[in-house]
Amino acid sequence: MKLTAQSVENWKRAAYRQEVLDRGGLYLIVQPSGVKSWALRYRRKSDGKSVKHTLGSYPMLSLKDARSKATELRAEIERGADPHGAKVTARRSAKVDDAFEATVRRYITDYQFRSKRSWEWTARRLGLMVDTEATPEPKQCPPLAIIRDGSKDQYGRRRVSLVDRWGARRIGDVTDADIVVALDQVARHATIAANRLHAVLSAFFGWAKGRRLVASNPVSDLDRPAQEKSRERVLTDEELRKVWQAAGELGHPYTGIVRLLILTGQRRNEIAALRWNEIDLEERVLHLPAARTKNGRAHDVPLSAQALAVVAGLPHMVDADLVFTRQRKPITAFAWLKILLDEASGVSDWTLHDLRRTVASGLQRLGVRLEVTEAVLNHRSGSTAGIIGVYQRHDYAIEKRDALRRWGDYVDSLENGRKANV
Repeated sequence: MKLTAQSVENWKRAAYRQEVLDRGGLYLIVQPSGVKSWALRYRRKSDGKSVKHTLGSYPMLSLKDARSKATELRAEIERGADPHGAKVTARRSAKVDDAFEATVRRYITDYQFRSKRSWEWTARRLGLMVDTEATPEPKQCPPLAIIRDGSKDQYGRRRVSLVDRWGARRIGDVTDADIVVALDQVARHATIAANRLHAVLSAFFGWAKGRRLVASNPVSDLDRPAQEKSRERVLTDEELRKVWQAAGELGHPYTGIVRLLILTGQRRNEIAALRWNEIDLEERVLHLPAARTKNGRAHDVPLSAQALAVVAGLPHMVDADLVFTRQRKPITAFAWLKILLDEASGVSDWTLHDLRRTVASGLQRLGVRLEVTEAVLNHRSGSTAGIIGVYQRHDYAIEKRDALRRWGDYVDSLENGRKANV
């Protein structure tokens, strides 16, 4: 059929890839995602082989311009030229800087690293990590210190990341179908993790589109792999006692991480990435800098007698910066940690973040005021949000210490089988 500008604009996507012939070998390509582009099919003079040569994307290349470009190329082909072969040769000889891995590196070092505190987390979702041996201080990380993620699963097998899978491919060649396959593979084992990957890829391709590296964002029309509900899980006293005891069987570094999460109610990564210079044993407090907290506010966490005992019993490697580390690298195998905890405790259907909610609920049961509980958690909502938070500058240092002391005693009573005094 002969296309018109109106029919091209209104052409609907389908569940399959469509190739609509205009004339003289010019085709409109319509992807299932709705992305449209132009291609010219011709037979190469040298061997008679049918070749498809991409002309450009629509609407950047209009129907009129696509026809004009196709006419010029057909004249060259009649003289023996092979535009597609020339394009492939040029691509191979040139430095490929629009490959997926190269683009991810640019995204992490030029954008994420400069503007996002969670840049390392994002890098891992895409398949990269910081080479801690080459870069002792991640915040000073140069591009050359970013390497492929070499982490392994619970069976000792190296994880296959997106960079491993798509690294050499042009970013524009990664389709929505490729992304669906990747999301489905993650969703089989971890639906929430698949949702997070969906968000990371959407942001990444949105950034790439803004720099004209791709014609469209292939994630924009893809639904999240799973529907999420706000969690309300709070561990019972018996479950908390079992998790505490199970943590003691794991050994360093996992015992300390889990028990400090229970005793302080802080976020998982804030404890797992704890540094020795953030611990003040004399003042009995953890000083979490703004750069390491979710809300960007420096936060002091008083240490109860029980938490102080956990910290005092931790081994201190010579010249080690991180408190919890394996082979001088940050702890990242939380899924494996959770499997071990479930098996040792017999408690199921919970997450490490549920410990934070359990602490908040426990403090409320102990009669701790809501604003003090929020101060302990470094959480701004309800009583400390909005205009109140602007003028309320009291840091609740004394109240936080008393609250965590009472909570530490409560956890101690659970561990030792004594009747808890609520």
